[in-house]
Amino acid sequence: MNNLTQKMLNELEKTVNSFIPNSEFRDDTFILITLHEAIAAAKEGNFGVGAVLVRESGEIIQRGRNYVFKPFFRSDLHAEMDVMTKFEEHYKDVENLKGFILYTSLEPCPMCLLRLISSGVKKIYFAAKDEDGGMVYRFKHMPPVWIELAQRQEFTLAQCSPELRDIALQIFMATANENYTKLQKR
Repeated sequence: MNNLTQKMLNELEKTVNSFIPNSEFRDDTFILITLHEAIAAAKEGNFGVGAVLVRESGEIIQRGRNYVFKPFFRSDLHAEMDVMTKFEEHYKDVENLKGFILYTSLEPCPMCLLRLISSGVKKIYFAAKDEDGGMVYRFKHMPPVWIELAQRQEFTLAQCSPELRDIALQIFMATANENYTKLQKR
């Protein structure tokens, strides 16, 4: 990672660390957690995306972040996948996820969206749209069976402060080009 990217991530981290959740935006607290995870992922050389799974009561159950490149290459370890895998490994007795919310810093990609549909997590809220790689706003392009399964869930932008939405996108974009280049070389 170049010095300019590192400096930018440090500044974003300072902003996130000092940010006080705004009571007008119900999701600020959990989006802040995703941003802490996203910054950690980005500083490690991964895509800057973070996620957190919570019960509807607000209890944090699992945190996660993107680990595609570090500590070693794992094509499946997007932030949402990391959270869901850890959750499913630790909570084998949970039969449905209707009482859970997954927050993520970035709109889920196709792979993560299908995993979340399969999981049955009731609500999925993301801080920033991913115009190029996100799948939520492209539901109509999925096979009908996936569209039907997704009807039991809510996939939408989080109700968070606009500043947090901007930070989420900046964290992702800080590492996106470099990491896409890494993928192209594989």
